[in-house]
Amino acid sequence: MTPTELKSIRERFGLTQSDLAAILRISDIRTVRRWEQGERPISGPVQVVLELIESGELPARYWP
Repeated sequence: MTPTELKSIRERFGLTQSDLAAILRISDIRTVRRWEQGERPISGPVQVVLELIESGELPARYWP
C-alpha cells in the first residue's frame, strides 16, 4: 500500500488523521502523517485494517 492509497482511503471515508489513529489504537497521530508522507513504511496489520475499512467490513465498534 502506498502513502497515496492510505490517504485516499482515509479521506474517502471522511476520517481525519486523528480518527484513523483512534481506529488503529495509535496514540500519536504523527505516525499517520508520516505514513501519508512516505516517511515510514505502512505495516502489514495497518494495511489489513485499511482494507477492512475500504470493504465495509470493519466492525462498528472500532469506528470513532
